[in-house]
Amino acid sequence: MWFTDEKIFTVVEPSNSQKDRVYAAVICSRKQIAAKRLLRTRNTFSQSIMVSVGVSKLGCTELFFVNPGTKINGAYYRDVLLRQ
Repeated sequence: MWFTDEKIFTVVEPSNSQKDRVYAAVICSRKQIAAKRLLRTRNTFSQSIMVSVGVSKLGCTELFFVNPGTKINGAYYRDVLLRQ
């Protein structure tokens, strides 16, 4: 008898740059500071990865990393994950 389970691990969470500060000399105006220091883009969604593993009394399977964006449904679970 095998027991299988999947777990989603968050790799990178979106950051909130609202409270970030830019330190500059008092005599500098905002126009003199490089745009790279003032503007930061951030991801809307966190980056994560799904890992699947099976365990039994005889041992465990190798870790199987599911590709990002893959839809996990019954057919994918039977055809891909259980066969690994």
